[in-house]
Amino acid sequence: MEYRILGRTGLKVSAIGIGTWQLSGPVMIDGKADSFPDPGQDKVIDLIHTCGDWGINLIDTAEIYGDGEGQRRIGQAIQGKRDQWLLSSKFGLRRGPNGERIQNPNPDTIRVSLENSLKRLQTDYIDIYLYHSPPNPALIALGREVLETLKQEGKIRFYGISTDDPQILNQLIQNNSVDVVMFSQSLVTYPSELLNLVQKNNLGVMIKGALDAGRLSGEFFHQEPQFSDQDIRKYIFYYGFKPQKYAVYEQFLTEDMSMPGLALRYLLDFETTHTIILGGRSIERYREALKVFNLAPLDSKTHEALEQIRQKIFTKSLLEKIRDRIKTILKLW
Repeated sequence: MEYRILGRTGLKVSAIGIGTWQLSGPVMIDGKADSFPDPGQDKVIDLIHTCGDWGINLIDTAEIYGDGEGQRRIGQAIQGKRDQWLLSSKFGLRRGPNGERIQNPNPDTIRVSLENSLKRLQTDYIDIYLYHSPPNPALIALGREVLETLKQEGKIRFYGISTDDPQILNQLIQNNSVDVVMFSQSLVTYPSELLNLVQKNNLGVMIKGALDAGRLSGEFFHQEPQFSDQDIRKYIFYYGFKPQKYAVYEQFLTEDMSMPGLALRYLLDFETTHTIILGGRSIERYREALKVFNLAPLDSKTHEALEQIRQKIFTKSLLEKIRDRIKTILKLW
């Protein structure tokens, strides 16, 4: 396992972390699946134990995942081993009593959300606590006061946000309200503004979307996916580019370089990548992912070729992005 320092937090994190949305069980929000087929509690606990044996030390979760079930499973998995793990959790996005999606990270909700998460996780502190929805700019300072109080009480160690919006991140930076940020980056997504901000401010970086919801896994290059009604990808998978377009990356694959290996090695070559949060649903997924540490960094010519592909094939105009977003909203309805 490779370990990296999570920016100014000083935390030593495994370069691969466990994402738990896919491990949290079924849940319906606003009448639609907001989850993945359930691998079952026992398999989830076994996966976490095995990943821990392999040296992974970071788990990411959120209060909305499985409507809290994800955190309950993590809590059971890490009992007696809490000191071996770094826990990251998110707040401000939750399921309401009528199955509705509630987006509210206001200062008066933070403590309650944290206390509920601590109970489910069976721990008395969370290492990294992230906004899961954008805070009201006028309330960022008040939110910081709450988060700093919780930090002084020993209930959180560091805080930040999960966002792909550089404007929102910059607002938090201006208010000294962020230590860690989680955002999307992959072979097809290059968030230049976010990368500049985190580097300039020495923020800890957690990368999500490394395999672009499975489009970069290689599984769907030559076959149409078949998702069940319980799989959120049934509703969002075709937001963006058709999966067959991703087959362009096959030219870079070798006996030792799998598609997941290429996608992960590309990201690990960035100094700003401190840890990549994977959403694997099985031990085999993580076993395959960890082979990336046997691969040498990609050479400059390969990086240049990958960048040319991204710009030529996977960079959309604003109009195309709007059209895709409308299509996705209509499908979700």
